[in-house]
Parts: sequence; C-alpha cells; structure tokens
Amino acid sequence: MSDIPFDQVDKNAVSDETLEFVRVNCLMELSSLYATRMFLRDFQGNPDFCQFQSIWYFEEMRHYLVLREYLKVFGAEPDFESLDEFDTDLKPAPWPNTLAMHWCGELRLGRWYLQWSKAAPEPVLKQVYKHIADDEFRHAQAYEDFMERALAEDPSLLLPFANASKWMLVNPQGDKHPTTYGAGSADGQAVTDRIDGYEDMQGWIQESVPDEVERGLEIRILKTLSRLSGTQLQSRSDLVRLTLSLQEEASMPPPTPNPSV
Repeated sequence: MSDIPFDQVDKNAVSDETLEFVRVNCLMELSSLYATRMFLRDFQGNPDFCQFQSIWYFEEMRHYLVLREYLKVFGAEPDFESLDEFDTDLKPAPWPNTLAMHWCGELRLGRWYLQWSKAAPEPVLKQVYKHIADDEFRHAQAYEDFMERALAEDPSLLLPFANASKWMLVNPQGDKHPTTYGAGSADGQAVTDRIDGYEDMQGWIQESVPDEVERGLEIRILKTLSRLSGTQLQSRSDLVRLTLSLQEEASMPPPTPNPSV
C-alpha cells in the first residue's frame, strides 16, 4: 500500500465509467477468499501447496484492498456490511484440473491487468494495475512449478493438465476464471452473478483486451505444455490431438504378464 500515492490521484482524469469498472473489479477480487477455502480443502495431500496459499491469499486480497483504497479517494468504496452477499462455496473438484485451470487463469488475468495498466486514463490507476499484473504473473509461475513437480512424481497427470488447459483456451469469451465460474459453486451461482454491473464489465473486458492478448496467452500455454509433454504443440488442434492420444493410452489395459517369466 505504501508504494501507491493515493494522495496524487487525478480525480479529473477518472470518468464515472472507469470508476464503475474499478468497483466491479474490486468486488471480483474478493473471490480469492472463497478460492483459498477450496484450495485448502482439495489440496490437503500437498502441504507445500497449502503453505504457498498463505502467500497467494495475502497477495490476492491485497488486490481487493488496493482497489478499495483507490475507490475511497472518490468515496465509492464497497460497503463492508454487504460483502457477505458475495460469499460462495466452490464444489470439490479433482486437484490436478483445478491447478491447471488456475495456472491458465492467472496467466490470463496478468495479461488483462497489464493491458488495463496501459489503457488506464489516470496515472495512479496505471501503477495499481501494473502491480497487480506483476502479482498475477508471479502466481502463474508458481502454479506452473507445482504442475511440473507433480508431473515428475506422476506422469499420468499430464492428461488432466492438458484437458483443463484446453478448456480454458476454447471459447474464452465470458467467465473463464475458475473461482468465478458459476458451475463450480455449490448453488450454481458464481461470485460475479452476485455483483451488480458485472455484465457491463464483461463488455468492457472484450473491448479493452485485443485478440492478440488472448493469442499471446495461447502461445504461452502451448509452449509450456510442449515442454512438459515432450510434444511440439503449435495450435489448439495440436493440444486436442495430445489429449486424445493421452486418453487412448489411459484406456488401454495393462499388458498381460508372461507366465513363463
């Protein structure tokens, strides 16, 4: 917080539309609370990952707090008494899929925040979004490290990692961040379903994030999966073929032992 000069915010450079964008964005960052509960529940067998969550949660909640502090300058910060309206429980899910989805999700968010930093009309907001982008990229690298470590122990995890990554890349429009995906919650409602104005923000995201940003994400994911799988992946079609091949291998019965040996 001490890195951000909130007393230097140029109020004249911030439109009502920008302020509304920041308000919805601020509330979206609350989803890290619900995601942390999910991680600690579903990753109980991985103490190193659970310990990392103390860092991830602190830094993700810092995003909510810094955006809230920015809104305070305008007297537009969310009401603390209404925050429990956004609380949700995420359904249990296989941890490998969750890990890969969050890896892709953090890479995507890092690119979004970097884009918003470049486009922000107000200098302090540019700085805030650049700090958040740096956090998201660092988190993505940490998730990638955990994926690589898991694959070293169990190579069969490549299939769920590849499948989850494929899902995150196909049809990226709309809500593709795992902690705000409606189907993953206990009541079928995403955090974003509870935030007034989120539909408008979806439109702003599509307008503010050019296609080449999503293409850059795809290239980054395919490059990493190429390294992890030992297979050159240059397109989503290559990724689909890889998952089909891995599924076929997984469905093959184990070889019958030779009784003469």
